[in-house]
Amino acid sequence: MQTETLVGLIGLGGAVLGAGGAVLGGWLQSRTAKTERLEGYRREAAQAALSELVQLRHELMVHYQEHPAADHQYGFSGPFQDFMHAGQRRLMAMNASVLLIPHSQLRERLEAVYEVGNAWLLVPGLRAGGQIQWMQSAAREGTEILGAFLRGDPLPPDSPGFAGMRQHVAERN
Repeated sequence: MQTETLVGLIGLGGAVLGAGGAVLGGWLQSRTAKTERLEGYRREAAQAALSELVQLRHELMVHYQEHPAADHQYGFSGPFQDFMHAGQRRLMAMNASVLLIPHSQLRERLEAVYEVGNAWLLVPGLRAGGQIQWMQSAAREGTEILGAFLRGDPLPPDSPGFAGMRQHVAERN
């Protein structure tokens, strides 16, 4: 074989290897970018849900301090019902954010938080203080679950008080 032909084949082989390496590198980079983008969406959704629950806990705590539940009729008042429905909207916003997280166990656990947090509407005879405590317990449980998820820790088991509330809701449904 002539030298010029051999040099041409070596050059062609180098070009093919270089092009293949560039295509492979581009594919790997695209795949990594997609994974990072999905991880970012997951974290943003979890943080948005956590923010709703932290804000809800704060609002419940302040409201409970400003309006002690000694008056039975207060639980039936318009301002109290408006306050509780605002809390319900926070739980809905948390639940909507959680739908974007590809972690089925987390979504199931936070669905239970949503159900318990809204159960104050269904529990007969529950007074204003008890209604706030149900929603507060749900918000606290959701905060602990999302905190563990964002840290990368295993999801904690239900707290004993929350487990009882969850059982009560399951029996009613």
